[in-house]
Amino acid sequence: MKKSNFTLKSSIVALSAAAMLGLAGQAFANDEIIANNKDQNLWGSPGGDYALTRHSGLKDINTKTVGNLHMAWEQSTGALRGHEGQPVVVNHNGKPMMYFVSAWPNIVQALDLSDPDNPKQVWNYNKKTDRDLSAVPRACCDTVNRGLNYADGKVVFHTLDGLLIALDASTGEEIWITKHAFPDKGETHTGPAMIAGGLVFAGFGGDEFAARGRTVAYDLQTGKEVWKCHSTGSDKDVCLTPETNKDNPHYGTYGHDLGMITYPNDEWKIGGGATWAWFSYDADLDIVYMGTGNPGHWSPAYRCGETGKNLTHEKCNAYNPKINSGNWDNKWSMTIMARKAKTGEMVWAYQKTPFDQWDYDGVNENILVDLKVDGKQHKALVNFDRNGFAYVLDRENGDLLRAHKFVTVDWATKVDLVTGRPLKVKEHSPFERGRNVAACPSAQGGKDQQPGAVDPSDPEWFYMPTNNWCMEDEPQERTHTQQGTVYVFANVYMYQEKPGVSGKLKKFNVVTGKTAWEIPDSYQNWSGVLVTAGGLAFYGNMEGQFRAVDRNSGKVLWNKKLGSGIIGNPISWKIAGKQYVGIFSGIGGWAGLPVTADLDFSDKYGAIGATAMAKTVGLNLIPQGGLFTAFRVYP
Repeated sequence: MKKSNFTLKSSIVALSAAAMLGLAGQAFANDEIIANNKDQNLWGSPGGDYALTRHSGLKDINTKTVGNLHMAWEQSTGALRGHEGQPVVVNHNGKPMMYFVSAWPNIVQALDLSDPDNPKQVWNYNKKTDRDLSAVPRACCDTVNRGLNYADGKVVFHTLDGLLIALDASTGEEIWITKHAFPDKGETHTGPAMIAGGLVFAGFGGDEFAARGRTVAYDLQTGKEVWKCHSTGSDKDVCLTPETNKDNPHYGTYGHDLGMITYPNDEWKIGGGATWAWFSYDADLDIVYMGTGNPGHWSPAYRCGETGKNLTHEKCNAYNPKINSGNWDNKWSMTIMARKAKTGEMVWAYQKTPFDQWDYDGVNENILVDLKVDGKQHKALVNFDRNGFAYVLDRENGDLLRAHKFVTVDWATKVDLVTGRPLKVKEHSPFERGRNVAACPSAQGGKDQQPGAVDPSDPEWFYMPTNNWCMEDEPQERTHTQQGTVYVFANVYMYQEKPGVSGKLKKFNVVTGKTAWEIPDSYQNWSGVLVTAGGLAFYGNMEGQFRAVDRNSGKVLWNKKLGSGIIGNPISWKIAGKQYVGIFSGIGGWAGLPVTADLDFSDKYGAIGATAMAKTVGLNLIPQGGLFTAFRVYP
């Protein structure tokens, strides 16, 4: 089968023969997923819906009944470390089914929920052959997995070592297997992928191992590649067209190969920009949205093409708005990308942190809401970025509408809404090798990949888990350019911005930039958030506290200590008249890596600064685990 190819002169993308054969099934797969997402008794997609709102319309568990919420059942995942993500709950052949995948080695389970208090495992799948164990030490920030997908009678999931696999949802038998990511090139897949329009969209991680980011769409029926678009390289490689950014040409346009020339020499070939986290999708626009990661290593002077006396902070960093030329932006890292789902062609692309020096990966979830800004209704996209700014853009054309700080930010004074560029502060910009620079937020960001939530009927207010850490960053000499080998070259030490406060849950207005309330926590809030029509917000912390909060007041109404730290995302479903809420427990992720990898807690630079964080809050006292726990109200 021939792979898809691009003819940009005519802006036509030729789909593969297999993809064309699969077009008949696309409408069915989309309709089925949309129906599952609209059915509030189910949890049909990783984010609850294509828009990643993580909102449930169920209200049996509410501010009045939550005090009677008790554990209904637990299920082991079969693994210990790194339990990010969440299950899906769908109607498969007339039965309510839950499917989930563990952290490495990525065990899939199918649970029949017909007896909702006593689920029955009907099959499990654990691929034990043709695995690449080198993926484990190459997983930058733990061996996590952020979830699987269900569509057209298939369970589609990914493995850390780069396999994309479709299983028969009834039997667990393999339908197809595709090799998607390659650990020897620094690529590992923590996901999740996304299914839309009969296609499976997948990225991978590996920016800290000199990977070159790309997104690939595969045919849901066959697993064959339909299109592939890189994050760095020529316009053709990145899938830009003459129409890209037509309403915002200052973001960068076709005909300049910005994904090459904004890097010196061939640095773009190992320039990062991996799409390693969440995808969202607008079915009406048929656009898929994703974010890209950092541009490889953390010693930024090597990513600037000035030489000799010209190699200065001012020339390379462009922190001064008067010389903010963007010659060395390292496109298209740190970028929100809007691509046509069928072809991959770039509709628009907005780079949040040009010439990154802080590892402010731009992969956090892009949440889609309809929002009024300055008196005009917009199909909006909201992104709470690692760099500490909450962005609101028009998701049709990329217009930048708002960019508010949602945590303490000192690396930039603001984002210019006209140019779209941050106004950087030299004193907080690491550049010279061997010079230690303090900056807020830390490299783990104002928040990391842990997803927030919003009620679509109240679209200005978002419920966000935040990190409240700063850092000292000292770029180092580069010793190699080998893909698949650790590729950071910086000493990073992270510390609490305010002693005793590591994280907060925050209710934040993305139009006004105002905070309604916040709940400080001595542990990191590394779980996602669920909001419900019952007036509640659910979330967890790395000590293992699972909480329900009154959305209006911010008062904690219910708290349950689970057996390990929580980095998973809560979901809700309803069967036989009973509403449930459930979540994974099992410490891990970047912040929990010192525990799961048994690192030396005396090394303050270990795990790129995470050991210092772990030591500060005592994460060495939190046991590992791997459980999914379900709760319901008991009279």
